[in-house]
Amino acid sequence: MSRSSERSRLPGVIPAQAGVDDTRPPVVLVVGTFDTKEVELDMLAKEVESLGVSVVLMDTSARGWSGPRPTVVEGRHFISQERLAMAGGHTAESVDALPRGEAVSALRAGASDVIVGLVRDGIIDGVVCMGGAGTHIVGPALQLLPVGFPKLVVSPLASGSRTFEPYVGIKDVAVIHSVADIIGINAITAEVYRSAAGYIAGAAIQYQRRSKSAVPRRPTVAVCMNGNTTAALMIARDQLEARGYDFVAFHANGVGGRALEDAVSGGGIDVVIDFTLTELSGRLVGGLMDPGPHRLEAAGAAGIPQIVVPGCVDFITTGSMDVAQREFPGRTYFAHNPELTLVRLTAEEMRQVGLMMAEKLNAATGTVAVYIPRNGFSVPDREGGVFWDPEADKAFVAALTDALDPRISVVELDRHINDPEFIGRILDDFDSVVGRLAAASAG
Repeated sequence: MSRSSERSRLPGVIPAQAGVDDTRPPVVLVVGTFDTKEVELDMLAKEVESLGVSVVLMDTSARGWSGPRPTVVEGRHFISQERLAMAGGHTAESVDALPRGEAVSALRAGASDVIVGLVRDGIIDGVVCMGGAGTHIVGPALQLLPVGFPKLVVSPLASGSRTFEPYVGIKDVAVIHSVADIIGINAITAEVYRSAAGYIAGAAIQYQRRSKSAVPRRPTVAVCMNGNTTAALMIARDQLEARGYDFVAFHANGVGGRALEDAVSGGGIDVVIDFTLTELSGRLVGGLMDPGPHRLEAAGAAGIPQIVVPGCVDFITTGSMDVAQREFPGRTYFAHNPELTLVRLTAEEMRQVGLMMAEKLNAATGTVAVYIPRNGFSVPDREGGVFWDPEADKAFVAALTDALDPRISVVELDRHINDPEFIGRILDDFDSVVGRLAAASAG
């Protein structure tokens, strides 16, 4: 189906136009609360249009339903509050009668439905949302869009110690701090709006070009890594790319693990090498790298092959050394850098992590192969290293192997996790592990 025919799927938003073809300019959705930021959003839209990109407007105002239609529409396609309310299963009147927080939630559901539809049907090539607290209405929608689709938030709230989670989640959402509040056009905000227009227009142009020249996807291997396992996975990357695989690494920092699970659930991953599972320890013990309850589950549910290594399960990550000593007193510490400190797990904690890991792997529907480096799970966990604790590591291995389903292959090697011979054995076995699943699926 051509992109021109796809434009007819959402009547009332962007009508089909006779003769429109793939040479049309890119289209950017400009989103905000037009009841309070009409002038600012209009400038942003005009700056985008000045760069040869078309604009669609979306109003996420939680109030002002009975007011006049924004005057900046001027022939642009416009998605009203009423459209968002209807998409969320409400009427304009019912949303207007809700308390503000509930009205925002109602609009959020409708905005997600509409924006996802616009992207799915090839109608828009980028989204920019500008505002303060109103950007939270669109945040969830942006996190539903595919990686690579341009998504930009411009907000005064994106600054300082504030968390970026509501805006970014686990997707590639770009964020620009507006510096000054979004009220009026002045020497500061005008420059920010122009920059934002350049960001989203350029990204939309590039996205449209990629869409027209898509190349076949190579089989993709997803890995999880951090600085303690980089040495081994650099070897894996070189060899797997030489074999024709795409190699995608996710950082084992909590968010990275969630992103890996999301990528697998989305169908874009063919094989997982879960080489760095410190996030499981973070989930159990605490610290900064908790990935939530579903880490190490998506590949098993999808039935794709998993090669699993207990990399870095021997520690959790906390803040600076004084924070680590205050939150986990009397432990063994390793200063990763001035901001992050690694804290060694006890034998009992290691045992519990082993049981957690076994429970998740036993639920897998596809091939699972576990590789265990007996000579240490991380850089400081080796003979002579500050985390070297063979008894704690043995407690983990015993708990894991005793609880694993017999159908799961387990290979134990007298190597450290970063030894070339350890990753070499995994790469030697790689084709047979993947092949077993391919044969089972074909049958």
